[in-house]
Amino acid sequence: MIKAFQEKILTTLNQVSLRDLVFVVAITLLFTLAYAQSPLYSSNQNQYFLHGLAQAGVGYLDQDWLANTLDPTPIFSRLVAVTYQIVAWPPIFYGYYTVLAGIYIFSLAGIVTHIFPHDLSPAKRWLFFSTLILLHSAAVGFVAVRLIGVRWAFIFDGGVAGQRLLGNVLQPSAFGVLLLLSIYQFLRQRYVWAILLVVITPTIHPTYLLSAATLTAIYMGITFFEKKNFRLTVALGGGALIGVLPILIHSLSTFGGSKRWLVKATRKILVDFRIPHHAIPAEWLDGSVVFKAVLVLGGLYLARRTRLFHFLVWPLVVIVLGTSAQIILDSDVLALLFPWRLSTWVVPLAVGTLTWHLTQKLWGWLHPRISANIILTSSIILTIILAGLGLAKTRYEYRTRAASADRPMMAFIYENKSPEDNYLIPLDMQDFRLITTAPAYVEFKSIPYLDKEVLEWMRRVRVTGNFYRAPQKVDGCILADQFFAEGVTHVVMPYDHVAVPCENLERVFRSIDQYEVYRIIDN
Repeated sequence: MIKAFQEKILTTLNQVSLRDLVFVVAITLLFTLAYAQSPLYSSNQNQYFLHGLAQAGVGYLDQDWLANTLDPTPIFSRLVAVTYQIVAWPPIFYGYYTVLAGIYIFSLAGIVTHIFPHDLSPAKRWLFFSTLILLHSAAVGFVAVRLIGVRWAFIFDGGVAGQRLLGNVLQPSAFGVLLLLSIYQFLRQRYVWAILLVVITPTIHPTYLLSAATLTAIYMGITFFEKKNFRLTVALGGGALIGVLPILIHSLSTFGGSKRWLVKATRKILVDFRIPHHAIPAEWLDGSVVFKAVLVLGGLYLARRTRLFHFLVWPLVVIVLGTSAQIILDSDVLALLFPWRLSTWVVPLAVGTLTWHLTQKLWGWLHPRISANIILTSSIILTIILAGLGLAKTRYEYRTRAASADRPMMAFIYENKSPEDNYLIPLDMQDFRLITTAPAYVEFKSIPYLDKEVLEWMRRVRVTGNFYRAPQKVDGCILADQFFAEGVTHVVMPYDHVAVPCENLERVFRSIDQYEVYRIIDN
């Protein structure tokens, strides 16, 4: 069996020409640059890389409270840990993202070219990919944000509620691109691969469980009604169910609990306090949602006589019914199920369909007037320009982060930390842990999900917030006693903070007009 598999791989590789391989690599790199990754470690990476880097023994992160809570994405954390233990070179994670970006754009292209009749000359192929890359580019997102607003940054590829497949960083949700690859494999009647990818995606990030269930149901429906194959239909559904059972059980243990009131309180904290921008429709329903609905309806119309119609209409039904139910019932369970997250792959499918038909119209208008070579050259130049603009955005983010006011303080802590240190930091200092590789008492961005741990996180956020937001002078000695009892050894304070130092606080670092670091002395 292994020998047959190896032979199949070799046969496939032999069928791929050098020109096709160069094209795939070029498009992948250009698309990744045009889309623009953010620097390590940005945004949600501070949440999702913590467990993995702690497991890999980076700094003293294994002593951090949050790093020792129940991990909601253990497979991703293990990937991070194993990678770092083998390579110990963080830029490798940019490579992982690049691979996912390639899967995204070629799965999308594969789906629409499989569904719709096509005759792709090199010029026409470059025209299609350059148009697709343009719509996904950081340049278009930058213009949209400046002209309309920040919620329009991922207007042609993001879902609603601030959720998307790729995003700007490698994180568990980025593996949602495997859902597109699964659809492509199903359309090509590679059913084992289709189900395997449907299983892998929520295994890496459980928030895709509903997406996996929806896709499996669509696969089963198409197979049963088109092929009349009952055995294959049952095999698809049974295989998917068996495959997701481990992560389903883990998710239930993570989001469930032993006491009903505890679970209810935890859900309320997550929905109303921590992630309302993702969980409450009233927080994210705006003009950008209407625009994306129009895109999806346009894709539905163009795909109305094809199999692709099922991959657009039924998820849309789930989104509309689920969102309506959450609005009517005000259910925290539905809010955390995120029925609208299906939009993260429905919108790209619709945009891919629209892009394909737009390319046909452009080609029909341009080709009689302009030679194919000029179209080819112009498409390549446009793509290279978009890649350059995306690279410029990434470099700008690097420089901005390097010039941040808190970097000297973090550099000091990175060089001088010790195993027993634990830092009290401002709640919005989300980069602290992964930059300094030192434990932190708490911060707002990164959270646990187990009920008891969420309540503890909330308690820590409140006491920390009360200290940093104190409107009047605070006795530093009281601060030292209160937090030292909970294991805090150092306090990071803005230079003009209202805390009054005392003999229990020893200043070990000061950045003029920025931050001070105090060590708590045990009397």
